[in-house]
Amino acid sequence: MAVKPITLDFLHPTGRASRWAPWLLLAGGLAAALALGAERELAQAIKSRQSQIEEARSLTRRALPSLRGESGDTPEVREQIKKANAVLGQLNVPWGGLFAAIEAAQDPNVALLAVQPDARGSAVTINGQARGLPALWGYMERLQRTERLRDVVLVSHEIKLKEPGQPAAFVLTAQWVDRP
Repeated sequence: MAVKPITLDFLHPTGRASRWAPWLLLAGGLAAALALGAERELAQAIKSRQSQIEEARSLTRRALPSLRGESGDTPEVREQIKKANAVLGQLNVPWGGLFAAIEAAQDPNVALLAVQPDARGSAVTINGQARGLPALWGYMERLQRTERLRDVVLVSHEIKLKEPGQPAAFVLTAQWVDRP
């Protein structure tokens, strides 16, 4: 019996894993490149959002416009400047957050008749009617749970006995915060 010589070819391996190894390495490299690109895009989006947040914060810290009087102004002019500054102060208050909080607590059993915000005292007075006292208590509880309103207090209420359904007219006050 003749012995066959063994040929070893280290340059061209014939195993099954050796055929797929380059393709697996290529796929892994492509996946890593895609992940790196996505990470860079995400980092840029985060940086953009952070700059927008900082810009919004700088707007809230800006100096509010106001009028200044001169030393020779008459008392009437000084009074008008004072009133104009009060109006400017009211215009520069971010009302959107307050009204969003009130709208978030809305209830089909409660009708609002008036909302009177006071920017100087950071307070709001709400007049309305509820279908009953349980609806009123629930509305007050929802207002208290909002991020913008604190210390919701029932100032007055009246059950209207002569009206159908006997609704409860009410007046509420609450303190509102500019930022939660």
